[in-house]
Order: sequence, then C-alpha cells, then structure tokens
Amino acid sequence: MALSMTATDSESRNAGADEPQPWGVDPGDLSRVGVMFLIAGAVALIVPGFVTLALEWLLGAALVAAGGFATLHALPLRRGRGAGWYLVLGLVSLVAGVLFIVSPLTGAMTLTFLVGALFAASGLVKIVFGLAMRRLNGWDWTLGSGALALVVGLLILFLVPVVSPWLLGVLVAVELLLNGAWMLRLGRGDARAES
Repeated sequence: MALSMTATDSESRNAGADEPQPWGVDPGDLSRVGVMFLIAGAVALIVPGFVTLALEWLLGAALVAAGGFATLHALPLRRGRGAGWYLVLGLVSLVAGVLFIVSPLTGAMTLTFLVGALFAASGLVKIVFGLAMRRLNGWDWTLGSGALALVVGLLILFLVPVVSPWLLGVLVAVELLLNGAWMLRLGRGDARAES
C-alpha cells in the first residue's frame, strides 16, 4: 500500500484541530460571547434604570421562592429542633422578596447603600494593606485603588437617594462591558503570549 505525500480532505480539515485552545474553548466562540456581552452592556448602560428594576424584581422573585420553600419545609417540622427559627427565616425571606417586588425603589436604595458600604470597607482594607506592603513594588497601586474605592463608596453612601434608581444598572453594565472586552480580546488572540 502506497503512502500519499499529500493530505486528504479530512486530514486538511482536522489540521487546525490540534492547536491549543484557551481553556478548551474555541476562540471564535469566545469572541462571539464577548460581543454579546458588549451588546448587553451597552444596552444596560443606555437604560440603567430598567436594569436596576429588573434586578430588584429578580431578587424579589428569588427571595419569594426561597422563603416559600423554607416556610413550607418548616411547617411539617413543627416540633423539630430549630423548626421555629427555620420558619422565621422563611417568612423573613418571603416578606423581603414581596417588598422588593412591590416597592423596587426602596429595595434599590437598600442595595445601593450596601454597595456603597462594601466599596468603602473594601477601600479601607486596601489602603491599610497598601501601607503595610510599602516595601514591595506596586504598593502604590493598591493604595490608589483603595483610596478610589473609599471615595466612590463614600459618594455612593452620601448620594443614595440620588443614585439608587440607576447606579446598580450602571454597575451591571460596566461588569458586562468588561467581561465582553476580555472575552473578545482572548478570542481574537491579542492577549496571546509572545514565544
């Protein structure tokens, strides 16, 4: 049987199949998902109030479902150890979920306050960490990042009534845009390490 020096059609189609793919994902698929994230982020940035409202309803529905299941699970355990606490937890989740659905602006204010507190606390921790590692290269970046997070957190906390209707939507939009950007970059191969 003679061996051919030319590749067959099936061999030429599979020639690129052995090339390494990042995390086993086709770069074209990663690029397409990245573009979808960029589109979703742009839409969310255009209508951040709608995104905030959708987040409130989604969170409310999740709390209603979780509270309902917890309450139903606790009822047959009437005399079981901790059943009363489980029932209280279920009812609190259920009521919180209903409040998020019925009064989304109040829920948005609550979540915005929590985001502001998280940013401020994160900023303080990064500032302390940055100062503690002054002997290392890059400590100033940690310090700067902490200062920025602290300032943003304090601004959010002091401006909760003003920013709460749209801030959560903007944060979701930024997250979607950043995810889309890195996926598109990896999918296009721009971030490939030089050999």
